[in-house]
Amino acid sequence: MTEEPKWTPSHMRLSPSKINTYMKCPREFYYKYISKLPEKKTIHLFRGTLVHKVLENLFKNKFKSLPQWEKGGPAIWIQGEFEKGWEEKIAKHKWLWEVHTKEEMDAMYIETEQLLQNFVQSVNKKLTEMVKWKIYKSKYQAWNAVAPKYAERWVKSHEYAIVGVIDVVCNDFDGGTTLLDYKTSKRYGPYLPEEYYRQLIIYAFLYTLEMGEMPNFVGVNYLRFDDTFFVKISQTQLDEAKDLIKFVHDAIKEREEHEGKYEQKPQNLCKWCSFYKGNGGPCDVTLPKWEPKYKRKSKETYKDIDSKFKGQIELDAQKQFPEFD
Repeated sequence: MTEEPKWTPSHMRLSPSKINTYMKCPREFYYKYISKLPEKKTIHLFRGTLVHKVLENLFKNKFKSLPQWEKGGPAIWIQGEFEKGWEEKIAKHKWLWEVHTKEEMDAMYIETEQLLQNFVQSVNKKLTEMVKWKIYKSKYQAWNAVAPKYAERWVKSHEYAIVGVIDVVCNDFDGGTTLLDYKTSKRYGPYLPEEYYRQLIIYAFLYTLEMGEMPNFVGVNYLRFDDTFFVKISQTQLDEAKDLIKFVHDAIKEREEHEGKYEQKPQNLCKWCSFYKGNGGPCDVTLPKWEPKYKRKSKETYKDIDSKFKGQIELDAQKQFPEFD
């Protein structure tokens, strides 16, 4: 019996964001990660980096214990870190002011400031209410549930040539492990977007490989809305993540560096892509024609009803109301 050849990854080291880009559009993946064409950068990218860095330092470096949190003025500290980070990471990029209007920049400043302050307020609320509602006996116990075990945890696999950064590793109420990813975007609803789901199960897969422990849950924390969506992890999700990683590696090995083999996926999102020809890029994709999601139906009247069906209606009416004949 012939043994199957051992699977090997492609030449590229993957990440959840690279996999999501490939699944969204292989041609965009080609331009971004193989041709490495320059992209149009916006304030949203810099804002996301700033928020993640501030929240990483919040628990990792500044507030490692409850006494430090209660005596250290986290709201004042986070305001100072925000102002300093905004000046260093955003305001110094003068070209951003050419990409965005002053109103947009001012609105993003206020929005980011409020987002970070809301995070501190949500921690204080949890510490108070978990004791008040007798979930924990003391704030010290509540702190151990709220404060992450790790703030920013790198996970990687050489075998599968992939790396990822988990924003938060927490202990569950029952002692298990939960992985969280912070999101600063306005994208929010009663569902988990497909690309977020892929990202989360890949984190679970990598964490399990590296730590030898399967997390109970993975989740997306929408910082703007102080809400979290969770995915329960089982072997099914880990296998799905492994198959997904191997699928993208195999696709890269098959296509190599031939642009034409990376197919276009026409979609409405194309108009915001840096590589779309309408934005000065090389991609000549034809945008799909917009159609309303729900088509308005014309009102049906009695005269529109089939003659045979009309007769049946009249016959039924005679049987039901014989006194009107």
